[in-house]
Formats: sequence, structure tokens, C-alpha cells
Amino acid sequence: MGSWLEKAATVGCAAMLLAGCGDYSGGSQPISGSGGGSSATARSMEEHFASKVQPQLDFCRNCHVPGGVADVADGRDFMLSAQQSEDLANLRSSWELLGGNNPTSRILLMASGEETPHSGGAPWTKGSAPYRNVEILLECFENPDRCRDLLAGGIADGSGEWPLLAEGHRGGHAWSRYCEDKDDSAALPANPVTLIQPGVNAGKAVYFNAYYKNCHVDAAPEDAAPTTCGEWRARIERGGVIMKGNGVQGAAGNFIGNFPGETVMPGFFVTAEAYNGMWRSWGLSKRPENYDQLVSSRWGVVLDSERNPYPLPGEDPNLTNGGSGQLPTAMTQLRETDGRWSGKLATTCHACHSGQIGLPGEPGLPGAVYGTNSLSDIGVMGRDILFAGYAVGPVLTAFTQVRGLGNITNFQVFNAISALVTPGNLLPYLLMQTSGSTGSEDPPVWWNFGHRPLKFFDGGMSSDAQRILISAFTPAGSANPVPFNISGAFEWIEQHDQDAAAWVLDRRSPAYPEPVDTALAEQGAVLFHAKDLFALTANAGRERPKGGNGSCAGCHGAYSPRYVHDTAYLETAELEGVAGYIVPRDLIGTDPRRVDGNDQAVAQTFENDWFGYPEQRGTENDCGDQNLDRIRGDRENGYLAPPLYGVWATAPYFHNGSVPSVWEVLKSSDRKLFWRRQSAPNDTGLDVVMGFDPSFERAYDKQHLGWKYEEIPCGAGGAMPYLECDPSDPTKNPLLEQILSVIYANGGLAWNIPNLLQTPLTKAQVEDRKIYNTRLYSQDNGGHTFTDALTDQERRAIIEYLKTL
Repeated sequence: MGSWLEKAATVGCAAMLLAGCGDYSGGSQPISGSGGGSSATARSMEEHFASKVQPQLDFCRNCHVPGGVADVADGRDFMLSAQQSEDLANLRSSWELLGGNNPTSRILLMASGEETPHSGGAPWTKGSAPYRNVEILLECFENPDRCRDLLAGGIADGSGEWPLLAEGHRGGHAWSRYCEDKDDSAALPANPVTLIQPGVNAGKAVYFNAYYKNCHVDAAPEDAAPTTCGEWRARIERGGVIMKGNGVQGAAGNFIGNFPGETVMPGFFVTAEAYNGMWRSWGLSKRPENYDQLVSSRWGVVLDSERNPYPLPGEDPNLTNGGSGQLPTAMTQLRETDGRWSGKLATTCHACHSGQIGLPGEPGLPGAVYGTNSLSDIGVMGRDILFAGYAVGPVLTAFTQVRGLGNITNFQVFNAISALVTPGNLLPYLLMQTSGSTGSEDPPVWWNFGHRPLKFFDGGMSSDAQRILISAFTPAGSANPVPFNISGAFEWIEQHDQDAAAWVLDRRSPAYPEPVDTALAEQGAVLFHAKDLFALTANAGRERPKGGNGSCAGCHGAYSPRYVHDTAYLETAELEGVAGYIVPRDLIGTDPRRVDGNDQAVAQTFENDWFGYPEQRGTENDCGDQNLDRIRGDRENGYLAPPLYGVWATAPYFHNGSVPSVWEVLKSSDRKLFWRRQSAPNDTGLDVVMGFDPSFERAYDKQHLGWKYEEIPCGAGGAMPYLECDPSDPTKNPLLEQILSVIYANGGLAWNIPNLLQTPLTKAQVEDRKIYNTRLYSQDNGGHTFTDALTDQERRAIIEYLKTL
């Protein structure tokens, strides 16, 4: 803030917030009488201040104290101390510095939103009880002789205020939270995301432009939405059998569904014998004793504590209850029709969608987590299992260039399944290959799926479109009843997708494991929900969202009880934590390859695709590609702002994983051109690949919210990922990168072919894949620069608040 107006606005922050204060003990219910005081007429200005104004000042004290957000050059005209006895004098001094009443004090103008910008927004309206009580006090400052008469106009405010910080950890699907203390017969409330319909929240601080579609309008009774807690729990339980793996009867594998092992065709599984021998291709002389741990680390996938058995060399799985080995979550051992163990190992969706946050023994941390990753190198995994006889290994290999990333929604691959059997869709599918590749992506976390009306980074499908959720399980590789029975495969998906979705929706974000600085977090809550970033001088002339208040919450949703229950923010508190704003491509400014790759040719091909519910095409619940011109209307394509529950555990950030910490999301000048996340220490005595370190104590940056990393200098070398660069201009791409970018941008499957040729063969090549090169196609780390206008102290406060989500 540089101008006298901005200076006045900052000075008025504390007094402006007199209307929005209370006892911030973290409770989730309104605080009785906060800000109210006695309803009787005060006998003096001091009594009026003590009963109707000062109870609010502890909130203002959050920012306007030494070391607080307002402790900057433009904010020091109003500073509170730790002594409440000094509050009245400090408030009067501020009023004088701001020029008195003029005829209305700038304190009141900022408080009511009549003048902006202000970091705390406009927490009360003109004429409200807190506004009027402050107005009386300031008039008493100006006219002491009239003060006694003015005091008669004081207003008691016993309505109370919701706290800034929620009590306990939130997150999780609304139905799962609701049913925690309910019996099976309890009727479920409305699913909050179904409320996100055209016109919702118009004129409110939180903006929605992405709307929910019901993809099961004519669903069979068994596929209809659950109506009771018992039905919801049953779906979650059935879905867990399909999704988790762990060798249980009925667990699913990629491309084979949950059909028994004896029906799975060769090339769609790895034998236990071959799996046990993968170490030979690593260059080792014998099978290591800690083989299971090394596979997990090498692939970047998780060894969960829950048993997931396979037979070790020489073991009969049916004499050892599946075997004494432990598979990572990325694989499961198949069972036969009669329940016997098969010794055949299939991959699962957790090759991309399981991660680890903390080591066993680190308190308060979940360890293995379903539905997040940024650890895996599915290219290395694909290489190893290809050599072990898994024929679809090249498909996995072709998805990625860098550890932790993938090409998870590769329509050019998965649409082929439907294109081959859908009349008239083969030619459009082939023509679609001229669309550019979507490139590198960081798999989104599952625990926030229940807080988005649409899904995928660009909001391409309704969150109710569940067929695509288990498309990787499409049982084309099972000879039951006949090989490549696509119509039978689709029938299998229809039978299981709703249960699988319930299990995914039931995932809950992990709570931050350490104490939070409550005072700083409360400052952050105000900044997150109320600071209009686009009104700041540093953002002058920048395009702003078409709705919302310009704050972080305007895009990402409201979470603080104070704002969730404020009808200026949300039509109903049921919309807590819901994010439904697709930020236009150029406004957000992040790497555009995902949006550009899924262009209208892709969207139109999806028109007839079975995964896009063609039976509802043209209805109000059209569940085709939501970015198709005729469906999205005048909404610009872009990226769906994610909900932020558990955001501390989701590094790296942006849809392509290009930014390693929240701090750098908020401050673009600190982003690095080349960087590499910290690897786990190698105490094995072997020359092996160690994955990224998941230890919270050893490898997590608690100050910046992200995993520790090292910056890689320009010209460090390495054939992959092409670190050769000119030190005088590190941002300039070498010729080879430029050529590849042109190829990728003009051919969907062109991404797969060069990446297949780059299958990592040596340990050095595997290690090179840990380096993130932001110059590579689809891996740019620009964008989200409107938060550069924040001060470092404001960033620290927002980060502390995000720890509470």
C-alpha cells in the first residue's frame, strides 16, 4: 500500500474489524454475546467503549500488533499493544491520524466497504450494530459535550459471531461426516455439490461457474444415489473391495476388472516368479533381502501396513496364505474362482494414486495414503514389469517423463477403447490425434472429489460421471466370457462404478500434525477470505474474475466458520469447502498445454463416447465433455480451482506439479527453473535407486508447506531431462526441446512415442527423471502471479491458516 488512501485503509483495518470480532477459541458454534455488551444506555464514553466496542478489539489485535500482518510502514499508524487498558487511547490516535470524521471517518468507510482496498474486506454493513457503536464513539471523540446524548443511540448486539478457525479437522465428504454418529436408517441430506447449478451464489464473495450434472437420471435402482447412511456405508465397503486390492477376493486389476486369475490373458499380469527376478535388470548380483522395500522405493509406490501378499521364491501361495512377500499398493495378487491364490500379479490404479505422508512412527501422520501421489515413477515401473512379461507396460511407460507426474487423463489412449466399438467414432478418434498432447500432470488428490461439481483439472466432466473413474479397470484383458468383449467390459463398469466412487469420495484429508500458531492463522483466515488481490496497486490493469470478491476464497471456496455462515459469502453453509470456479486460461496463466490439448476436437469425439453418457446428450444433465462449446456456453476454458482441504499434504502444486511449495505458489519470483525433490537416504549398502523421501521430520518444509528440494544449476547435464542450457539465458530452450514441443503440440499420441523411446534403462537415467525441468513441454511453472502482490508476512499468515484446513 503506497497511496494515502491505501495507507488510510490499512490504518483502519483494526477499527474496521470491530464488527467482526469475538472469542476465537476454535469452537464451531456462535459465541454468545460477542460484541454485544449491555443493552442499557452507557453512562459515559468509557463505559460505551468497554461494553460495546472493546469486546471486539481482540480480533483487531491479531493484525495490528508488533510482528502482525499490519506491522508494515503503511500500517503502523494503528497499532494495538498487549495491554487492553491502552486500546481506547490507541483507537483515538488512529482516528486523529486519519483526519477525524470528515464528515464520516475513514475507519467507518473502510469498515462498511464504501472505500477499498482493505485486507479484511467489509465485514459489516452501514447501519449494523457494530458500525453504529463505533460511529457513536468517534462522534464522542469529536463532540465530547454531546457525547451523553449520543450514547442513547448505542445498540446491543447479542447475535454473536462464528469463530475464524474451525474446531477440529474438517474435510471428507459431507455424507461421511454426517453419518459418523448416525445409525443406518438415518436419511442422507442433499449432496452439497448438487446445489451448484446455474445462478448459484450470484453476487456473493465465492464464485461458481462450473455446474453439477446428474449422470444417473435414469439409473437402475441399484445404481441410484444412496438415500440412507446404511446404503452409503454399504457402497463404501463394496467399493473398497474393488479399489484397494491387497489380494482380497473381488479386488480389481488394470485392464482385467475383478475377474478371476484363470481367465486373465497373458500379458495382462506378471507372474510372481518374474516379479521376484526384476532385480536382475537393475544390475544387482543377487536378490536383496529388503527386496520389497527397494521395489517400493524404486517405483515410488507405497508399502502399506495392511497385508498385500505374494509368494517369495520357492513358496506355494496356497500354503502360505498368499505368500510371505509384501506387494506395494500398486499391485495385487489375483485369486481364482474358488478363492485360491493364483501367483499372478496385476497392477492397480494406485500406481498413480497412492502416496505416503510421513514414516511409520512419526506421530500424527497417515503414512500410506490412497488418492495422492507425486512420488511414483510409472515409467520406471512400466520398464520393470515390461521386462517381467507385462505387455501393457509400454502404455504406462508412455505416460510420463518425470517422477511424480503422469498423463493421467490421456483421452488419446482411453478413448480408443470406446472408439473401436462405437459406430462412426473411429474416424473422429483418428482425426483427434492432431490435437496437442496434454503433457505432464500431477495426479489430483481424491479426498477433495466430493467438494467439486466437476472433475479433472480443466473441469471436463461432471463429478457424477463415474464410468471414467474405473476406466483403467476395463476388463478387456479377461477372457470371460470371450477375449476383448468390450460390451461386456462396459457392463462390468456399470455394475461397479458407483461403489468405487463412494469409496473414493469417502477419502478424508490428513490433518496437519503439529500445533498451529492460532493468532497467525486467524490473520491468515481474514486475508484468505477477504483480501481483494485484484484491487491492489500491483495488480492494476489485470483481468479479474467475473464474480467473487477477488480473494483466495473467491476461487477456492470458503472454509472459516465466520465466512461460511456469512450470507455475503455463501447462500448456504452447506457449500462449505466447495470449489466450482474454472479460472480462464489466460487469467490464471499456468501452463496452458492441458487446456489446449483437450480442444474441441477432443470434446466432440467424446460426444459419442460411452464414458461420456451419450444417452443423456442434449438434456439439462448432459454429461459429455463439459468444455464442449454447446455445453459450456460463454464460460472460458481454463483450470478448475481446487478445494484446499489437506492442501499442506499435496505438494508439488499446480496441475503439472511444477511448483514445490505453497510459498512459491504465492510468490512466483522464488520459483526455480530446475529442481529436484529430496531422495530418501540410501543405507542399504547397494547401488540402487531410492525414491523421494516421505519423512515429515526429515524432508518436509514446514515453513513453506512443501517437500524439501535442491535447485539444479543450469548446464548440469544429463541426456534426460535435457538440462543443457546457456548460462547467459537459462530460460531459452535448446533446439531439441523446441523441436519436441512442436511435435507434442500437434499430435496427441506424439507424446507417447518419444517417451516410449526414452524408457529409462540405467540407474543414471532413472535418477535424471527426478529432476523437474520447467522448460519442458507442459511443465512451465508460471501463472498465479496475482498473489505476488502479497507481503511476505501476509504469505506467512495465509500459509499458517492453510495448515488448519
